[in-house]
Amino acid sequence: MRKHTIHNHHIIPRHAGGTDDPVNLVELTVAEHAQAHKDLYEQYGRLEDKLAWRGLAGLIDTAEIIYTLQSVGMKGDRNPMYGKPAPNRGVKRPGVGGRKTGTKWSAEERKSKELMRESKEHKDKMAAVYADPKRNKKISDGKKGSVGAAKNKRWFNNTVEEKYYTIGEEPQGWSRGRLSKK
Repeated sequence: MRKHTIHNHHIIPRHAGGTDDPVNLVELTVAEHAQAHKDLYEQYGRLEDKLAWRGLAGLIDTAEIIYTLQSVGMKGDRNPMYGKPAPNRGVKRPGVGGRKTGTKWSAEERKSKELMRESKEHKDKMAAVYADPKRNKKISDGKKGSVGAAKNKRWFNNTVEEKYYTIGEEPQGWSRGRLSKK
């Protein structure tokens, strides 16, 4: 009886600084819990509330929540490394430029590379390389089949049964999401 299950909802969500203190918790049904996170998402626009609402409502599965948090949720200032220098900055990769592992760039080499990358000639050259459709197709073709079997697959249902389909290949009349467990 999923719709009668009681959840503890954080009035101020933990991802927004809320605690597990009993005064910050309220008991809600699954439907009420989903609605509470929908309201929070509409009010504050936080990704975590959107995912909680859609997950509790059965609109997305756990795998999609995890994928979204790991990809979209880690962009920009949400990424703990945002704005910090890379830990391997200034260390050339082995075999690149004939250097041994761990060899550091000198200040002159680093400045020379930075100036080269900022030049109009270099930017034009890179724009041409990345705009080449043959190159892009070769890279795209090389990546096909290199990811898991669930890529671009989601749950669909026709109100009677549910199945896992690739997006765009689901039967006509089927809607996205799983059936609610009763």
